[in-house]
Amino acid sequence: MRRFLLILSAVLVPVLSLGQDLAAEVLESRECFQMKDISSGTYTVYSKIKINRESAASLGTIIIYTDNDKSLSSFSATVYNSAGKAIKKLRRSDLETQALAQELADDSFVNYYKPVAPVPYVVECEYTLTYKRGVPAFPSYFPVTGEDVKLYKGEYTVLVPSGTKIQYSGTVEPDIVKEDFKDKYVWRFQDVEGFSVESKMPPVKELVPHVYASPLSFMFSKVEGKQGNWKDIGLWLYDLQKDTWDLTDADKAKVIEMTSGCSNTYEKVKVLYDFLRNSTRYVSIQLGIGGYKPFPASTVSRTGFGDCKALSNYLKALLEVAGVKSDYFIVNTNLANLEKGYASVGQMNHAMLAVPVLDDGIGKGDTLWVECTNPTIPLGYRHEDVAGHQVVLIKESGGEMVRCGRYPDSLSRLENNVRVLVNSVGDAFIDVREKAFLDFTESRVLFSSLDAKEQTDKVASKIACSSNNLKVKGFWNNFGDYPKYGKDYVPNTSLDFSFEGRSFAEANGGRMFIPVTPLRSGVKWQRGERKNDIYIESGYTYLDSIEIVVPSSYELESLPKPVNMECSWASFSSEIKAEANKVCVVMKASFKAGRYPKESYAEFRNAARKFNNLYSAKIVYKKKQD
Repeated sequence: MRRFLLILSAVLVPVLSLGQDLAAEVLESRECFQMKDISSGTYTVYSKIKINRESAASLGTIIIYTDNDKSLSSFSATVYNSAGKAIKKLRRSDLETQALAQELADDSFVNYYKPVAPVPYVVECEYTLTYKRGVPAFPSYFPVTGEDVKLYKGEYTVLVPSGTKIQYSGTVEPDIVKEDFKDKYVWRFQDVEGFSVESKMPPVKELVPHVYASPLSFMFSKVEGKQGNWKDIGLWLYDLQKDTWDLTDADKAKVIEMTSGCSNTYEKVKVLYDFLRNSTRYVSIQLGIGGYKPFPASTVSRTGFGDCKALSNYLKALLEVAGVKSDYFIVNTNLANLEKGYASVGQMNHAMLAVPVLDDGIGKGDTLWVECTNPTIPLGYRHEDVAGHQVVLIKESGGEMVRCGRYPDSLSRLENNVRVLVNSVGDAFIDVREKAFLDFTESRVLFSSLDAKEQTDKVASKIACSSNNLKVKGFWNNFGDYPKYGKDYVPNTSLDFSFEGRSFAEANGGRMFIPVTPLRSGVKWQRGERKNDIYIESGYTYLDSIEIVVPSSYELESLPKPVNMECSWASFSSEIKAEANKVCVVMKASFKAGRYPKESYAEFRNAARKFNNLYSAKIVYKKKQD
């Protein structure tokens, strides 16, 4: 679970004059976890943060998570104004407490307080959590979680009984001290500049100070386990699940009935995936050991809901009855690569199901990566939160690290085919066919389920010119076409719409000035200095083909100049052809996956600027002389 424990401490007036150009400043951050034994420990947090901008107010919010495994044993906080005067002293009773899952008898709560004060102000907080049913991982240390935030002084300490083996990974190495009956690990950070959010930037985790640490032997909710390698973690998780595949006889009979007409693995998965879609819904659950152990399949069947673990485990149980073997797996949807050399139960944030297709049916030799929390995702499609990511398959023999296959960059593209009929006064009748492939289809998965107004509103956001009489003429997808293509399946959609462009072209003095495209297009680029390297996880392409037809009483006078430019990670090209009263324009922008130095951004900006000039350029026609 992501933690935003931005809690803070009192300062004197001179301190408040620091870094006014920053959104916020972590003036001091100290966290300490003291492990008493395999099943208990205390976690003490002391921090102070100065909020300089209203936009950063959320970074001053105190947020503390508790559940049956950890309780809040002490708490105090103070809010100071710009003069250093205390304006609010907080006690535990001032914290708002809310269950994380409102629909359940949940034991997980968030305790929070959001200060309200004129900026700049400082929030100081100190609290202790008591762990009482196990320590699978020490709390991760992320003292900076927001944009334009500087850390002046940070310290993270882990104390364990002497001889206790731990593993760790972070942006600095710890100082290790052997004390009487204790081993002490201390990570120190000093004057760490904040990061800035930019398009196509590396994962934030790479840019901020952080520490992960965990014991190699642990207990959680009275269940012992080992970690340090993915095989051991897989053994522990598999053992947790063994008693959860408890479908009733009635459930099993229903599975047999539903799949009786299926002749291969894919058909069985499809029938049960559709059943999952229609009979369950996703609810985030963190009950007891629920952070790692899924609810029993019988519970999901009875209640009709579950979290990613429960729903994936439920489908696994259904498939087992149908004679289909599958592997439950865990993945970090935010990061394609896990922490190198560090295997722990706390790194993942999602669970799914992998189904190897071993028979001679549809998709033989492929693996179906099944998203159980959103069964509207086309079966057979590796969505962008898992494609290319390292995942851990949970098998009886232990965890197995594999990488879910990534699609070639060339397959991810968005195409617009546009036909524009311009009349003599500059109004236009415009038809568009938008074709989306691979990742671009994800925002369109539910399009057909929207009502007419919702569809129209969604399409209207694509149009740059003044328009009326917008009509969605048709929507098509191939989401059920995996049987036709097998492992070569690529989801795509086609959306047809039309509208009238009012005063689309400017008619003036016998001439007509026509925009190249009526759609919102062009490539975004930043004007200021680039601060981060460029990181593109998956490549993609935009392709616009536009045909513009004008009245025969006009003749062409001038065309925009075509563009053909390339930099290390992007390329831009255009073709413009004219014949009689028609102009055809093709514009293409492609981006290549990879990581590139920030110095390459100037080259990209120059190319993108010239490419964008084409979108604002005009085609000029003049009225023919009699």
